[in-house]
Amino acid sequence: MDSFQRALIFKTVVENHTMAAAARIMNVSPSVISKRIAELESAMGVQLLRRTTRRITLTEAGSNFYHRMVSLHGQWQTLLDETQDLGQNPRGRLTLAAPSPLLNRVLLPVLGSFLSKNPDIDIEFKSAAYGTLPLAGVDLSLARRIDDFDSMAYVGQRLCRYYNQLFASSDYLAQSKPLSDSDDLRSHACLLYGENTKATTWHFHCGDNTDVTSEASVDVSGRLSSNNTEALIAAACQGQGIVYIPELIIQDEIERGDLVPVLPHLKSKTFEMWFYYQKLDFVPLKLRVLLDFLKQQWKEPA
Repeated sequence: MDSFQRALIFKTVVENHTMAAAARIMNVSPSVISKRIAELESAMGVQLLRRTTRRITLTEAGSNFYHRMVSLHGQWQTLLDETQDLGQNPRGRLTLAAPSPLLNRVLLPVLGSFLSKNPDIDIEFKSAAYGTLPLAGVDLSLARRIDDFDSMAYVGQRLCRYYNQLFASSDYLAQSKPLSDSDDLRSHACLLYGENTKATTWHFHCGDNTDVTSEASVDVSGRLSSNNTEALIAAACQGQGIVYIPELIIQDEIERGDLVPVLPHLKSKTFEMWFYYQKLDFVPLKLRVLLDFLKQQWKEPA
């Protein structure tokens, strides 16, 4: 086994956090993984990983080596893809990383048609926290706009705009006080995003889609909070209160009538969803096809 193969094993260990996880992926025993990492460190004369009984962490040398290895592996994969793409249909495996609500509620509903049109492409989803994106070692990351992403290593482009709105179930609204403006939210059960949260402030831009006439901020409270978006959506559907989330991620609930808009003139500031991929001399055909598909799905008016 040469050093490049050992380095690929090292990369797999880092991206899966443990040698045991890397061993399962590579279908070998953890002892083989440990041996190959030790051989790599011995050949380089430097320690790459700190090992404890529970976890591994990167040394400074290991961190530098890992990031260079990600870049090198990307270039190697690009060479393979560029060669295979000549005269070929798009094929291969694409790995997509995004926060869970985006994966489950935005990407999954549309990618079925992409897979039908591209039978030689496989897709793997990786759920990732917003703060870890864009994620190294994947083909494409999707997330709310990241202002400080590494533009030397990644290409970033806006996919669509969206904003938060207020939603609740018809049953909740029928049993609660009427709402006519933002101040009325103070006396309603609001479903709060976060941990150890009993109260928060919701900020609104008031107006239509073309002209923001004013801004408002309202202190709201509620008995139910969560750092899990799915839990808040489920609670709203069950009539537990009013939720402040993007319409983009609750299309099914709206179509079924489980959730309806509340005070529709109140919206958050505009957010942007972006995609990010590693900056390469040649973008593989399989990725170009996916990017074109996603742009078409959320094509913005000229």
